[in-house]
Amino acid sequence: MIKKILAVAIFALISLSLCCQEKANAIHDPYFAGGLWVTCTDMKADTVCGRLRVDTTKTPQWTLRQYNSKFDMSSASSEEFAGRYTFTLPGNGNLNAKVVTIKPGSGSICLECNASAEYTGLRRKDQPWVYMTVDAATDSIRPALYKNLSLMLDCRSVFYEDCMGFLADKEIHAATCRLNFKLRNINQSGSLYGKFFTLSLILFDNRYMGALYEGGLRPARDAREGEFVYSPSSQLYISSSLSNYRLPRPRQSAEVSANLLKMINDALDAAVKAGTFDETYLAEWEIVACDYGWEMTGTYNAAYEIKSIKLIPSR
Repeated sequence: MIKKILAVAIFALISLSLCCQEKANAIHDPYFAGGLWVTCTDMKADTVCGRLRVDTTKTPQWTLRQYNSKFDMSSASSEEFAGRYTFTLPGNGNLNAKVVTIKPGSGSICLECNASAEYTGLRRKDQPWVYMTVDAATDSIRPALYKNLSLMLDCRSVFYEDCMGFLADKEIHAATCRLNFKLRNINQSGSLYGKFFTLSLILFDNRYMGALYEGGLRPARDAREGEFVYSPSSQLYISSSLSNYRLPRPRQSAEVSANLLKMINDALDAAVKAGTFDETYLAEWEIVACDYGWEMTGTYNAAYEIKSIKLIPSR
């Protein structure tokens, strides 16, 4: 009897210990301590041409992509002060074309993209637009195996400048900062095997700042977005400290806290209803990568910072 009681007690202690352990963050190098690989500006080539160094003993897990740009961050100047690493690339005159700031102590990265250095006149509908994003693989996560996929991060709109005014066409001109997750189909016996889609959380959009972003499904614009892009309503992830879950205005901070599981289910339901997929099941999909940053489809200057990013699955 005593042995049985001891065995139960030991099992209880082990179970309590396991429950209290911090679950692993699926984001690789959430402190950006390894710095960034830098791709060339040619989207078709998509090759690494440089590196932004932070801790020289660590290999970068993140890659900075800078497609369709006149300015190449692989030649950026660097400065380190008090644990703050700043990489600056001059543009036209006194305006920097791009700035990347990394503070590995707090796990923050700020991307500044000044598109007024990029475009001559108004960007046309058929003209490629500027990207400035960082991406990394994640631990492969099969959402169907978990009750929660907890996403947490702090974010801040550092500044925003409109260089278009009434000349902007909201259908084609925008400054949009996103946090994206790629989901890939792993059902080898199914028709969707190997295909993927993008779950896209809008952190800033100059057409909606200070307003609720409703979200929804849209067709993919190119192969990098997969089969479709699904953006959930901002009320599902922006902190309630902002009234009505609005997207942050310039110089405004917010918290992102959400269960990605609901968003993924909503995305799959929307894809079936839209006829994008005949049918599909949550168990067929896994999260494989994430990216964060700017798409500048108009002449805007802006900077946005995220920090303390975590994606923690739990059963």
